[in-house]
Amino acid sequence: MNIKKKGFNIALDGLSGVGKSSIGCQVAKRLNFTFIDSGLFYRYIADRFYLDDTIQLNEIHLFKNKMIGSPSYYLQEIEFYLQEKTPQEELQIGQKASEISKVPEIRNIINEIIQTITKNGGYVVVGRDATIKILPNARVKLVLEADFEMRLYRRVKQLNAEEFVAKVFSDLLKRDVDSFDLVLEAKKVATIINTSNLSIKQVVARILSRISWVKYSDNNILHFIIFILFVFVYTLRAHFLEKIESN
Repeated sequence: MNIKKKGFNIALDGLSGVGKSSIGCQVAKRLNFTFIDSGLFYRYIADRFYLDDTIQLNEIHLFKNKMIGSPSYYLQEIEFYLQEKTPQEELQIGQKASEISKVPEIRNIINEIIQTITKNGGYVVVGRDATIKILPNARVKLVLEADFEMRLYRRVKQLNAEEFVAKVFSDLLKRDVDSFDLVLEAKKVATIINTSNLSIKQVVARILSRISWVKYSDNNILHFIIFILFVFVYTLRAHFLEKIESN
């Protein structure tokens, strides 16, 4: 599927382990959109600017300015930086990221970065508050959900952390508690897709169908408006000619 006009964004929400990143990345590739995982921002900031239990806000603000100035470069930098981490380091970074995610100023900074670089559309953004806080005006809003057991399995596989299942379990449970209210709100404004018994390919297909329907609806509305204008102009012209003939 190739969409030439990229005047809209797609927001994917959901609890940890539902497959937001894997699915969002595939959707972005199919649409030739840019993919953003807001969770990477929190993990990057947690590892780089949260040292000795001290949040270096000045450094985070500098990072924000650099990110907005060169988004493509820094998106690659963040992804590359985090790929170098071991499973245990990933778990530790994830725990620190959960802590700093509760700081309103940091959430506002990350939201501002993403909102600024996505203002012209053409982005797939995933995150636990993507639909209500990060991109409230996204054209397509989706919440992915799955059974806890399936999410635990996926999370362990994602981190390659079979030997740390107990830690992944407790971390996932904590994330669920922290995210529950946000995801509940997201479900009120988004389409829900249960991914428990679906492959990534099947979920991506459902999302692409949803996007095609949205575009089809938009085109129908445009055609309807054009039709109304045509009828109006035609009626006005007929009325004008009738008036001339009567005179």
